Amino acid sequence: MIDSESYEGILESYTSALEWMRKIGVNLGAGRTSHYQNIVSYWTDSYRTATTEEGRRIFPSFVNSMLEIHDFVSVYKAFKDVPVETLGAIVTKLNKAVNGPINLEEGTPASATARNFLFEALVAARFHAPSRGASAILDAPSDTGVLFGGGKIWVECKRVTSEGKIEKNVRKASRQLEEVFKKKAGAGHRGMIALDVSKILNPGDRIFVRENDAHLLQSVDRLMNDLIERFAPVWQRVYERRDRKVIGTIARFAFMSTSEERNLLVHTAQWGVNPRVGTSGQNEKIQEELASALNIN
Repeated sequence: MIDSESYEGILESYTSALEWMRKIGVNLGAGRTSHYQNIVSYWTDSYRTATTEEGRRIFPSFVNSMLEIHDFVSVYKAFKDVPVETLGAIVTKLNKAVNGPINLEEGTPASATARNFLFEALVAARFHAPSRGASAILDAPSDTGVLFGGGKIWVECKRVTSEGKIEKNVRKASRQLEEVFKKKAGAGHRGMIALDVSKILNPGDRIFVRENDAHLLQSVDRLMNDLIERFAPVWQRVYERRDRKVIGTIARFAFMSTSEERNLLVHTAQWGVNPRVGTSGQNEKIQEELASALNIN
């Protein structure tokens, strides 16, 4: 998915997201969220007339800010019309998500908590599309969950920062799902693991450049297909020893790109679903229909 909003539109959406977060009880403080707003506001007003020196000074912070604010905006757009009294779990996640280091590349395992909680809120937001038959379960016993097709899919979320940590994270997440299954008996309960692998694909702040939107979309689709082909054997190996109710994996990555045809920096994200090998035809169909409903390739 490629963001097609102008810088001005993105800033307006982010400002609305901050106002909404304050309204529902998120303590923004003076941390990274206000920093992103200041940076994007400055660059939106000055990018056309900025000198080369100004560009060198501010542009790296602008790239980071544009990448970071998109997740907050996605959560806001998904839940802005949901009654506040039902958003307790989302408020809790966002109150933790607004902390952490300003720059993504400065993050360490010890400081990753904020962005981990933001990923959980983002996955919940992705699942919340009532008009398409999918609703996030806001009081889930797992990180999040989705009500879809008459059943419940419990989801554990992990941000993975290196290839070597994929198996460890999948093992932990699948064990957590098995604990949920002990409390949620019945055929209507399933589980999936959502992995954010953005830092594996782009450990720094590189910008992905393509000639136009069409080439960018093709390249992003290819990246996701290659990623699943490369890492699926890891999580499939773990699933061999896990409860059959664990039915598959959701993979996601995001980074900043430039579509040269439009000469704009754009947020680019992709989601993919990889069913568990040997899962039932019904489980495969559920994942296929869920991916289609949520526009997940």
